[in-house]
Amino acid sequence: MHLYEHLIPDRVLIAPAVSGRSELFHRFGEVFEDTGIVDSAEAVSRRLEERERILSTGIGLGVAIPHAQVPGIGALFMAASVHPDNLDYPSLDDEPIRLVFCLIGDTDTAADHLAGLARLARLARRGLGRLVESTSGEAFIKALKELEEG
Repeated sequence: MHLYEHLIPDRVLIAPAVSGRSELFHRFGEVFEDTGIVDSAEAVSRRLEERERILSTGIGLGVAIPHAQVPGIGALFMAASVHPDNLDYPSLDDEPIRLVFCLIGDTDTAADHLAGLARLARLARRGLGRLVESTSGEAFIKALKELEEG
């Protein structure tokens, strides 16, 4: 499984003007709605918030991986955001969040969902600095592809 295959440029937000994770979750919901994956941005945002109440998905090393199951979407989908000036988002190591990967799937995609989370965690340990420097969705996906295949 390659994560870059689950992204398109329209689902990569470069330095979005958001004040914190709740606003970002809403933006991710809009991105998934605008690209035809879900009917309701609010449903995605609500499920991400529900998951976040269990434990922050700020895994450390400047990376957060919010994720949720959204019934009926039938596949694993991903969006990402880059925050060069940091995002107000609690993390396990208290380091500022600069990179967010958002994964949504449903119960039929649980294995892909877990594999995606594990792959992102491994990549974060290797360092994702080049992704934070991306200035477009295309550049982000290209850098992610090079990281994954390199």
